[in-house]
Amino acid sequence: MTGSGMATAKQLMLSIVATTISIVLTFGTAAFLEHNKKQEAKREMVMVLLYDLANILEQTEKADSALRAGFEQQVAVAANPKLFEQNPFFLIPLLSAIDFKYTETVERIFSSNIETINTLGNVLFAETVSDFYRIRKTYKEEVCNGFMQEYQQKEGIPQYEHVVDVDICSFITMSGIYLCKMKDDFAQCKQMMDVSDADLEAFHQKRQEMAQTETIDSISYVLKDEMIRNEKRLKEAKNKGKRSEE
Repeated sequence: MTGSGMATAKQLMLSIVATTISIVLTFGTAAFLEHNKKQEAKREMVMVLLYDLANILEQTEKADSALRAGFEQQVAVAANPKLFEQNPFFLIPLLSAIDFKYTETVERIFSSNIETINTLGNVLFAETVSDFYRIRKTYKEEVCNGFMQEYQQKEGIPQYEHVVDVDICSFITMSGIYLCKMKDDFAQCKQMMDVSDADLEAFHQKRQEMAQTETIDSISYVLKDEMIRNEKRLKEAKNKGKRSEE
C-alpha cells in the first residue's frame, strides 16, 4: 500500500472511531440522563409514600395513647363513683381523639396507578405499603368505629354502669396489635428503600416550605383580585357621582 493509501486508510479509521465514540457518547449520555430521571421519580414517589405512612402512624399512636389514658380514667371512676358524678362525660375527649380523619389521596394514587410498581422497582416494598394501608383501614373500622359504637349504644347522659362497663381493654389490645404491625411495616419500608428518619424530616420540612409558599401565593392572588375589584368599584362610583352632578 502506498503512503497516500495508508494515510487515507488511517483517516478512514479515525473517522470511524470518532463516529463510534460520538454515537456511544450520545446514546450513553441519553441513557444516563434517563436513568437519573427514573431514579429521581422513584425517590420522590418513595418519599411521598413514606411521608404519608408516617402521618398515619402518628395519628394511630395518638389514638392508642388516648385509649390507654381513657382506661386509666375509667379505672379511677370505677373505684370512686363520685368522680363520675362530677363529670359523667369524662370519656368524651377519648371519642374526639380516636375519631381521627384521614385523606386517601396518596393511597388512591398508589393503588390505581399501574406504573407504580415499575417506577418503584420493588414489589416487596409495594406489597408492604399496601399491607400498611389495609391495616389502617381495619384499625379505623374495628378500633375507632367499634369503640364509638359501643360507647354510643345508649343515648342521653351516660350512666355510671354503662361507662365503667365499656370494654376499653379489648380495644386497647386490638389497637396495640395493629399499631405494632404498622410500625413493623413502616420500619421495613424505610429499610428496603434506604430512607432514614433524617431523610423523612428533611422531606417534611420541604413540604412545609412548599405549602407555606403556596399559601402566600394564594393570598397574594386573592388580594390582587380584591384590589382590582375595589378600584373598579371606586371608578364606577366616581363616574356615577359626576353624572349625578350634571
